[in-house]
Amino acid sequence: MTWLGSFSSLQDPNKPQLERSLSTFDIPHVIQFSYSYDLPFGRGRMMLGNMPRWAELIIGGWKTNGIWRIADGRPLTFTVADGTPLPTYGGQRPNIVGTPRRNHGSDLVDNYFADNSVFQRPDDFTLGNAPRALGSVRSPWHFTTDLSLGKQFAIREEMNFEFRIEARNAFNHPVFSAPDTTVHDDNFGKITQTSIGPREIQLALKFNF
Repeated sequence: MTWLGSFSSLQDPNKPQLERSLSTFDIPHVIQFSYSYDLPFGRGRMMLGNMPRWAELIIGGWKTNGIWRIADGRPLTFTVADGTPLPTYGGQRPNIVGTPRRNHGSDLVDNYFADNSVFQRPDDFTLGNAPRALGSVRSPWHFTTDLSLGKQFAIREEMNFEFRIEARNAFNHPVFSAPDTTVHDDNFGKITQTSIGPREIQLALKFNF
């Protein structure tokens, strides 16, 4: 069996219309820019076009590639740590008693929400009013840059070695995961991990024939 799309348990199976919501992987805005550029150094190129062959071997013929991506965050889903749902019903969602807002201060990692008291535990065996996915407050936005530099070293007409150096998250920009969204959990509203690791550099050598 193969699942396509997104799905979750119903808080109230008698009222499936209450589950109408944004998808949990909704990303409304994505800007992505990619390029491939031959550096203008080397024999037959704009700069240093008459360099000797030994210099061409070191300096000439390099190509750089890059992918830059900026994306909005995803909707957040909320649960209750110590909730008591109705039998045969899905897990409780919290009550929202105000307007959820994101904290835009420097301490957002420890206090992602401007006011945690907006999210309340519902009474036992009752249903919370929080939507299945909350789009007004989203996970942190993403900014990533992947860069590479490569060159082919010719051996004969149809044979060459290709050397590449690649840097993922080249500028080592932290990309935070969503905060803890389990109401009454000790870490509620805190970001405890990143969704993309630190800068990763790898070297590759390939023989083409």
